[in-house]
Amino acid sequence: MKRLLFLFLLLGVSGFSQDFTSVDAKVKLYPSYISPEKLANKIAQDFNDDASKVRAAFKWLTNNIRYNLEEYYQPKRVIQFRYSTEKERLSKLQALKDKLVKDAFIRKIGVCEEYAQSFKKLADLLGIEAEVIKGYVRNSAQEIDRVPTTTNHAWNSVKINNRWVLLDATWAAGYIFNGKWVKNYNDYFFAIAPEKIGRTHFPNNRKWQTILNQNSINDFYSQPIYSQAFLKTNLELQTPKKGNISVNRSKKVVLNIKNLSPNDRFYYNYSGQRYSKKAIISYHGKVAKVVIDNPGRNSDLHLFLNRDLALIYKVFVR
Repeated sequence: MKRLLFLFLLLGVSGFSQDFTSVDAKVKLYPSYISPEKLANKIAQDFNDDASKVRAAFKWLTNNIRYNLEEYYQPKRVIQFRYSTEKERLSKLQALKDKLVKDAFIRKIGVCEEYAQSFKKLADLLGIEAEVIKGYVRNSAQEIDRVPTTTNHAWNSVKINNRWVLLDATWAAGYIFNGKWVKNYNDYFFAIAPEKIGRTHFPNNRKWQTILNQNSINDFYSQPIYSQAFLKTNLELQTPKKGNISVNRSKKVVLNIKNLSPNDRFYYNYSGQRYSKKAIISYHGKVAKVVIDNPGRNSDLHLFLNRDLALIYKVFVR
């Protein structure tokens, strides 16, 4: 295990600098395939390099698979099966994964498990090494400092030119808004920056925690909620780095953020407020001091960077 971990660390994790415009345009014209085999064959015919094949598989999935909100709100029961040997266990487990992928291609619907397993199946068919990573993600203030007992998400890693690349087809495909799923491709989640993924994803596997230089799950859940609007920039949150802010009733809420441009604006609102307000920003070298009114009561704080949601905190007034 130590040797395997050393090899993973040696190979490292990276992103892509390649332009995939032509790949995306070609994949957009692909039909709605009903099997991963047919899609993989088409991708293999159209593209020669592994990076383009990975991009094609990822884009097809995010273009064609719709998120299953019914399954999200009412998860199915855990499937159990019996086995007498490790070989039989692995065989039955693979059969379950294959059925999951088959159903996703036929019905064009799924949750994170379907997206992740479908991508892994396509990579296998294309002869590209890939993994499904199980772990944890957070979306709301209610999840700050509340560590769940089981994993709640799945995403992928794929090896390109001896470097691991991290992908999340589920989050790239769209998002949930007011109880409905909105199809809206987000390229941030293709080749997620390894130095930033720890703000949004925490793998359950110790190997990947080490590779990504992540600490404990308690540290992960104690952070504020980060969105890609913040993470895709070069901004650095200096303080507060904990998601729970305790503030005296007579004091304002203050954030310190490095590399904020004078052209950038921060807006905010507290839970229950209809309209957002503009934060007061002053600059001290490369660090911007962002000052926000006290809510006067315990509340959730939503911060918007140029109108896009960037950070979420819980504010406790004492």
